[in-house]
Amino acid sequence: MKRSNLIWLNLKALTLALAWLAGSSVLSCQSEPALEVAPTVELSQLKGKWYEIARLPRTTEVDCHGTTAFYTQGADGSLNLVNQCNVGSATGKLQTVAMTATVPDSSVPAKLALNVGGYTGDYWILEVGPKYEYTVVGHPSRLYFWILSRTPTLDPAVLGGILSRAQDKHFDTSLLEFTPQPPAGERNTLDTPQGTVPQGPHATCALTDAAGGGGRGQWGGVCAALGVALVAVRRRARAGERMACRPHGARGRAISRQRGIWSRLEGSDGVRP
Repeated sequence: MKRSNLIWLNLKALTLALAWLAGSSVLSCQSEPALEVAPTVELSQLKGKWYEIARLPRTTEVDCHGTTAFYTQGADGSLNLVNQCNVGSATGKLQTVAMTATVPDSSVPAKLALNVGGYTGDYWILEVGPKYEYTVVGHPSRLYFWILSRTPTLDPAVLGGILSRAQDKHFDTSLLEFTPQPPAGERNTLDTPQGTVPQGPHATCALTDAAGGGGRGQWGGVCAALGVALVAVRRRARAGERMACRPHGARGRAISRQRGIWSRLEGSDGVRP
């Protein structure tokens, strides 16, 4: 595949994934149960490497193996996130996505916001382990959910507790996909991201492929493109917002309709970050 096509597919994946995060708040309404977050979070304790244990399925993460996340904290308190995975297998092509999360309300540090070209999307810390050995991240729409751990595996009892509490918070854990992490001999043991971490024209959005090298000229319009996509996404989602706020059967059908919209937006070509 030509490099220009790879860049476009990767840009499409990031645009759709982050546009969904920023716009999906319209899928919840006053009838949706409030989503409780971790009562106390020290963001400095989130720094370092995390292994993805499980996630709710997304087209943009199809075939991701060995997914890791690296958090660093800026001088202003924001978190810089670098997510990496190998596509198709533990030795597949490396994909990297970088973004920044801020704290809109310092009194609730667990409610982070991903900044995307002037728009923000909820990225909430639902719970952390007693020693920050794991963390759980979710979205108030209940359509996004991640379990991250400092180690490639979690004790079954700990994992079971996380899943039980997630169910109590109205996440559909039956849909969870457990991320394949390579065995010890094949696992990346680096404490920092592999390869070149993208440096986009805007600190809040950038991505790259493992080929590295050039392509910086491609990034000049990334954030502008994201902003345009977000506007279109929000307009489209609002069309079903009133239905989504109806109770019982009508509400269930509305959510299914919204999922259909997002399925079409994300596409069926298996693009991923």
